[in-house]
Amino acid sequence: MGTVQSVDRALSLLREIAGEPGRLVELAARTELPTSTTARLLATLEAADAVRRDGDGIYSIGTAIQSMSGSPDVTRTLQTMVHPHLVELASELDEAACLALVSGNETVTVDQVDAPKPIQAENWTGTRVPLHAGGAGMVSMATWSDDEVEEYLAGDLATCSTHTVTEPARLRSRVRQARMRRVMWTHGEFVDGLSSASAALLDASGRAVGALYTYGPSYRFPARGEADRVGGLVLRRAEVISAQLGYSRRGPDPVSATS
Repeated sequence: MGTVQSVDRALSLLREIAGEPGRLVELAARTELPTSTTARLLATLEAADAVRRDGDGIYSIGTAIQSMSGSPDVTRTLQTMVHPHLVELASELDEAACLALVSGNETVTVDQVDAPKPIQAENWTGTRVPLHAGGAGMVSMATWSDDEVEEYLAGDLATCSTHTVTEPARLRSRVRQARMRRVMWTHGEFVDGLSSASAALLDASGRAVGALYTYGPSYRFPARGEADRVGGLVLRRAEVISAQLGYSRRGPDPVSATS
């Protein structure tokens, strides 16, 4: 019975944290568990990466649980919600529009809508990209705590193209930039010759579940003087989707989206 009780208590904690991240004492109060028991359970869950604790002691859902939430049913539901926006965005911009989801330390593109161009860029559906090697990953990391960003930057930062940024100091600067602008342009960082604009899709807690992005060959995209307009369109679409996911933004409008 002790083992079953521990599982029940751990699940209760996970449900509470998924609904609203919190600190040890408040989580203990919300689950009506002794603080000592809550601390032991949280330590076990943290060791298994089921929860994570930031520098302020706030616990949120960890990547182990997030990867489970990327199950086919959840992914299909999100795709169904986002697909009409991709269709409209591709039509507005006359370039491909895509949905990428966060999966561990990567993003994976799960849907793409192409514009009727005579010269098309490759379809990236199913492609996995390290978070630091593309705008979709950078705007997603921008929703992480500083401790989580540092943990990622301490790992192996793969070079995907001649323009991939792997220097931690530059990546920290880009995370700060993404937090301020909430939309990011990248040029040839995963594949040479492609440019993209990305904005994060946020859940109710303000954490990115993925990103909306548009891309095209760098020689034509973005057209001269169009970067801010394109970035603004992507960001506004991402904000609408984030609101559908339960996110409510507070704070000033972003600065220029120019790369």
